[in-house]
Amino acid sequence: MGVFEELGRIFNPRGLAIIGASNRDGNLGKFFLQGLMQYGFPRDRLYVVHPSADEVAGIKAYPRAQDIPCDVDLAIVYSPRDTVPDIVRDCTGKGIKGVVICTSGFAEDSSHGARLQREIVDIARRGGTRLIGPNCIGIFCPDSHLVSFASVMPSQGGTVGMISHSGSLSVMFPVAAAAKGIYFRLAVSCGNECDLNAADFLEYFGRDEKTGIVIAYLEGVREGRRFFDIAREVSRRKPILVWKCGNTPAGSRAACSHTAALSGAPEIWDAVFRQTGMVRAASEDEMLDCLQAFYFLPLPRGNRVAIVSGMGGMGVAIADACVEFGLEIADLSTSTKKRLTGIMPSAGTCADNPIDLGMMSTFNRQNYIDTLQVLGGEPDVDIIIMTSGSWQTEYVEKVIEAGRDIDKPIVLVTTPAMRVVMQEPRPVRGLAVYHDGRRAVKVLGQMVRYQRYRTED
Repeated sequence: MGVFEELGRIFNPRGLAIIGASNRDGNLGKFFLQGLMQYGFPRDRLYVVHPSADEVAGIKAYPRAQDIPCDVDLAIVYSPRDTVPDIVRDCTGKGIKGVVICTSGFAEDSSHGARLQREIVDIARRGGTRLIGPNCIGIFCPDSHLVSFASVMPSQGGTVGMISHSGSLSVMFPVAAAAKGIYFRLAVSCGNECDLNAADFLEYFGRDEKTGIVIAYLEGVREGRRFFDIAREVSRRKPILVWKCGNTPAGSRAACSHTAALSGAPEIWDAVFRQTGMVRAASEDEMLDCLQAFYFLPLPRGNRVAIVSGMGGMGVAIADACVEFGLEIADLSTSTKKRLTGIMPSAGTCADNPIDLGMMSTFNRQNYIDTLQVLGGEPDVDIIIMTSGSWQTEYVEKVIEAGRDIDKPIVLVTTPAMRVVMQEPRPVRGLAVYHDGRRAVKVLGQMVRYQRYRTED
């Protein structure tokens, strides 16, 4: 059985055993057990392993995993560190396919922890069981009702797959993305990666038909060459967005104490990004910016941008950003300029690119709609950026309708004042929304580079 099939069983378990849950107040295992039930994991496929309790939180308990009379594909462990080797041995005896070890204190902690980590790997490999972790939060999968923090996680499934060396970020990103209408297929907190690692999860997401975009927070990789080869192949079919940390000596030391990761030299990672087509993010905000664009927008055919603004200053600033990030200000044809001149007010406007619709267009929003439709048919324009002092809901709906048949990225840029005085529009299919023009342009530049990677020989 290959890693794709192994992970398929783990992510979609016929039965799930929670090990380390008790009826004691404040018990972490009990907290996550109750969360699974709250999130809709079927109670008749949920089991507890406890040495003496008959039940925990209303779920029947068994002294050992091997005593469970039903099929179990996944176990999640919250037990103390020194008990984990015997727990893994019990799970292999039951034939459990995957064990998520949330317990910390292994290789990231001490030499004794590192020895225990090697021991559990040896036990698992002899028994044919795969391990996720230790020192992780585990799996978030809406389709199979797997969750850690049920009270905050979105219930709707989507197309984003996430690999994370940070447990907290594997929770925070699905929550933050859902606020923009972006939903996850899977998020895996992989911790110390004592067995299954980022290359394995990337291979799974690359082959999984329900995953359209892969994002990753990485502090290092265990199998560098294999990860590189998989990333280069997967990027040809679906984008991989990576926030790589541990790039400085201080960050590398923190990564080692966080997940025992081998971070690698920044120069090596620069080459990896160039040669694999992966898209680089440098912060939480940049990752969400990139994710919004790749989730909602079609890939641009080229780098030629048309800028539409009712405020000349913002148009100029966006034009500067385009040059900085490798985009080209499109040369509009004479016929297009003539059509634009017939749309816009006669005073205080400019039909050249950047297109300035003037202050009066604030009171006649149809000018924006008509301009969008003209640019949609302009063959020398690959990307359209529109900025205005305000975007009322009914106006945004008209922009969406006007852009529905335009197979080009369309971006709305809002202003700081707008976020104070009115509700900001949400992105939708074919339309992205950004707080800042420069941030939007940076992402669009990354999309152009990614598209070039996909289409190069």
